[in-house]
Amino acid sequence: MAEVLACQIVILDGTTISQDVNKRAVGQVLLNLVYKHLGLDERDYFGLLYTDDKSNPRWLDALKPIRKQIKRGPYNLRFRVKLYPIQPTYLFEESTRYFMALQIRENILQQRLPCSPDSYALLAGYIVQGEFGDLETNDPNYLEEVPFLESAPQEIFTQVMELHKRNKGLSPAECDRKILDLAGRFTLYGLDFHDALDHSGIPILLGVNGFGITVFCGEMPHLIKLNHFPWVRVSSVNYKNKQLILEMLPIVGQHFEDSIIFLMPSKIACKEAWKSCIEHHAFFRSIRPPKRPSRNNLFRRGSTFRYSGRTQLRLLQEGATNTLERKPSRRFERYACRNVVHCNREPCTQDKQPQQI
Repeated sequence: MAEVLACQIVILDGTTISQDVNKRAVGQVLLNLVYKHLGLDERDYFGLLYTDDKSNPRWLDALKPIRKQIKRGPYNLRFRVKLYPIQPTYLFEESTRYFMALQIRENILQQRLPCSPDSYALLAGYIVQGEFGDLETNDPNYLEEVPFLESAPQEIFTQVMELHKRNKGLSPAECDRKILDLAGRFTLYGLDFHDALDHSGIPILLGVNGFGITVFCGEMPHLIKLNHFPWVRVSSVNYKNKQLILEMLPIVGQHFEDSIIFLMPSKIACKEAWKSCIEHHAFFRSIRPPKRPSRNNLFRRGSTFRYSGRTQLRLLQEGATNTLERKPSRRFERYACRNVVHCNREPCTQDKQPQQI
């Protein structure tokens, strides 16, 4: 049996990197190798996605052995954004903003982040300025090479070309800032979606982010907001089989339900939604990550999962020292061989005990 796991990781720019890790390695070992390869310091916004044997997308747990999560090869993963900053100004590093902007493009192309036609054109204007530099042609056919515009109607090309002219002088780094600033205003920005059913059996979507949990009905891109549960009102999040349970804090003088229950498609989907809640709350609202329960605790129950990275507050306090240099390119091979990062340093039996938040 091989002593190493040969892992293939697809990065947001479409490139693939190979990393070999010991067969007993935990997820954090592979994560650190990827972060080092990409020169990332603000690494806590990112994670590695894999597909389990039931075709469910799942995030690699940093504290669990890789082989206990991916039961058998091939060990293929995807480097993606896991937690979105509430404000793009919270990001210090150019490399972080670069990969965050790539994720925004992917989300829009995959219709996970709807936007208006005007916003779409604005984003495209920044993208082509960042990729081609200042406009040097009057022929709009060059836009046909842009992957972001592959499915766009032909009539939008003229608008994008005018916006490209208007963006003269902007560097790729400035374009990334503009993309993030614009995307941060979209209604569905930063939401981690999970399919669910309400108490009446009606299909809904739960969106988890740094503000709390939002309930939607309908289908993309025409979602209707039904309710919102801010973290300040949620005392704990629990799961039991397929049920995701929110325990709510009372509001003086108001009638309220002390428990909100959502039915998830499966036990796995329920646990993934629960983990998303725990991670978002810990990252955006905690001063420091909660301690992981000891495995020697005789009376421990349910999952021992806890958020293990730095909190957003700590990232803001630490600032950043990493640098990345990007230069405009006239060739779209950059989508296949993107910029090099320059780094200066090297409860039934399945019940889960309520997680206090």
